[in-house]
Amino acid sequence: MTQLSALRRGAIGAVAAGAALALTACGGPGPTAGDRGSTAPEIVDATPAAAGDIDAVSWAIPTEPASLDWIVNADNSTSMVTSNVCEGLFRMAPDMTLEPALAESVDAPDDTTRVFTLRSDATFHDGTPLTADDVVFSLDRIRDPESGSFWTWPFANVSDISATGPLEVTIEFSRPDALFESFLASPVGVIESRATVEKLGDAYGTPQGGVNCIGPFSLDAWEAGQSITLRRDEGYYDERYRAKSETFEFQFVRDPSAIVNGLLSGSIDGTWDLAPSAVKRLGSSGAGTVYFGESRQGYNAIVLDPDGPLADPIVRRAVSRAIDREAIIAAAVGGAADEQRAPAVPGTWGYERQKFEEAWDGIEFGRTDLDAAKQLLESTDEPTEPIVIASTTAEASTPTIAAEIQSALTELGLEAEIRNIPADQYYAVYTDPEARAGIDLYLTAWGTDFADPTQIYQYFTTGNIYNFTGYSNPELDDLVAKAAASSDLTDRADAIIAAQEIVVDESLWIPIYAPYNTLFLGKRVTGAPTSYVQLLHPWAASIGASA
Repeated sequence: MTQLSALRRGAIGAVAAGAALALTACGGPGPTAGDRGSTAPEIVDATPAAAGDIDAVSWAIPTEPASLDWIVNADNSTSMVTSNVCEGLFRMAPDMTLEPALAESVDAPDDTTRVFTLRSDATFHDGTPLTADDVVFSLDRIRDPESGSFWTWPFANVSDISATGPLEVTIEFSRPDALFESFLASPVGVIESRATVEKLGDAYGTPQGGVNCIGPFSLDAWEAGQSITLRRDEGYYDERYRAKSETFEFQFVRDPSAIVNGLLSGSIDGTWDLAPSAVKRLGSSGAGTVYFGESRQGYNAIVLDPDGPLADPIVRRAVSRAIDREAIIAAAVGGAADEQRAPAVPGTWGYERQKFEEAWDGIEFGRTDLDAAKQLLESTDEPTEPIVIASTTAEASTPTIAAEIQSALTELGLEAEIRNIPADQYYAVYTDPEARAGIDLYLTAWGTDFADPTQIYQYFTTGNIYNFTGYSNPELDDLVAKAAASSDLTDRADAIIAAQEIVVDESLWIPIYAPYNTLFLGKRVTGAPTSYVQLLHPWAASIGASA
């Protein structure tokens, strides 16, 4: 048995036939400031530790969560809240490695069986103790194909989940699955009180019903359209992540300029994902500090309509080659990004980095070359319909990126138009096929939940919930399945590199840039991690008084 609670942070890689080995190396060191250029921002590992507790912290998020029900969690604003309230069997540590949370230990008696021993000191926010029944209920609820969950697909190889003791849960697999335990640090592994979910019914996760999870904060108040306030849970079991603020308020602020004004005035203490104009203004304001950290995200233009003007893969490749990535990075993120050549960015290379880097360097379609783009277009029939690019003000950089792509397509000789979508409707494409209608390119950031590119390429397999075009390639399916089942990291890398070649060639996701993680903290607070862990780690708990 591997005792997770006794392992040093990141050493969970030894668990279960390499299920999380990819995490032990994290994403590896990113490019140095010299690699990025003299004007590129400096990447730091962390903000200064808090000097002590603080009464209250206010934080800006760009959209209001539609629900705090973990099974339908699919956007960043929701995850920023729930990561501090609803804990899972594992969690992501500040260095982007995996660490134990509600699972104290895990045993692997064979390749298709995992036995989890739960913590005996963990209690829900209402004071009731964690039980194996709660774990089985929570995992069964999120994997139920009738639940409407966004997270059913990681359970594809799970054949049975059962309580084999008061604090013991056994999961059986139909085939080896080397990635499943890593998914348990995502919403897949969140555990909720069975009694609460069954009692609240449809009210669960709403402003009226709330949630009853395990985490350093509990839900204190939800003022619809205004804010969500969390309160420190004094009974939380993990002293390392005991909340340093008594309350933590998330304000829903859609207007980026309003966020900046709030940060400058001190009515908002911090936020993630700063607009380039905000970075410059806030960095020289004296109101606080702008930080840059490593990320596993990539920003992509995703094809949504398999039968529209981008139905031809040659046209998609031409579009990819025509986009001026340097111009977008300068205009949209103020230089705080690297060019992206494939859907899975270097921050996901938690193993076999040299192999992945060599494959990355050989990718042509992610390199801007207008002449090559025109030659590609000359080899096929040009689309006769305009290419519709979705845009929204929900994210400050999106309109700029949309305009740059439209300009590139115009220079290529293609007609392109921008469709502006209200913030509250922009993310509906993830769940509602009707919301995708009439959109050819959808602009969004995608990252992995852990340092393994396999997760990104699973999205292109037959039947995956995020495979919006219905793309199906048996060879790709086999390669990704081989990678996901393999505990041999060299074999896994070889399979994923082969899958990546197929995905890049198809260009259903057109890679744009790999952004750095951006963060602003006002002068009175400090302690937040800087790496891209704000969706899977209780980061708000570490924020306290700066002096």
